[in-house]
Amino acid sequence: MTAALGDRMRKLMRQHGINQSQLAARAGTTQPNISKYLAGEREPTSSTLANIATALHTTSEFLLGLPESNADTPFGTIKAYCARHGGDLSEAETRELIMTLLTAREQGGHHGI
Repeated sequence: MTAALGDRMRKLMRQHGINQSQLAARAGTTQPNISKYLAGEREPTSSTLANIATALHTTSEFLLGLPESNADTPFGTIKAYCARHGGDLSEAETRELIMTLLTAREQGGHHGI
C-alpha cells in the first residue's frame, strides 16, 4: 500500500506543481515525513493522510487506492469533485457554493436550480 500511496501523491504533486516542502506545510507535517511517505518507508496517520488529501485536492480513499464512497451517486460525484478541485475555487466561489447547499437544504432540496 505504501508504494502506491507514494505514487499517487507524487502524481498529484506534479499535477498541482508543488514540492515536498510545500505539501508538508499545507498538510501540517514535515518534509522528511513527506519524503518517507513518497518512498514507501512510512505510512501517515489518518489525520495526516486527510490533510495530505486536502492539500492535493483529492480524498484519502483515492490516495489509498480504495473505492471512493458514494462515487456512483450524485452526492459522491459532487463530493469527489469538490475534494479534487475545491482548492481551485476563489473564496467568493466557495462561499457561494456553501450558501447554495445551505439554501437548498432549508428549502427541502426544491430550489428551482
